[in-house]
Amino acid sequence: MPVFKPGVRVMHAGRSETVSHVVLRRREMMVHLVGRDEPVKPERLTLTPTMFTTERRPEVLSWFL
Repeated sequence: MPVFKPGVRVMHAGRSETVSHVVLRRREMMVHLVGRDEPVKPERLTLTPTMFTTERRPEVLSWFL
């Protein structure tokens, strides 16, 4: 499932756009783009997949005993 949050780059109608904010209204999600007045349904946007790993990474200790 794509995650839309402010600052994420998306493709809309063949153009690269930036997400301004997301609104949930009447059980429907609408995405507002920077510089546009009308919200867009998330189905009309293309988001590049985010990379994640299933490999365990040890956390660096930032404190000492």
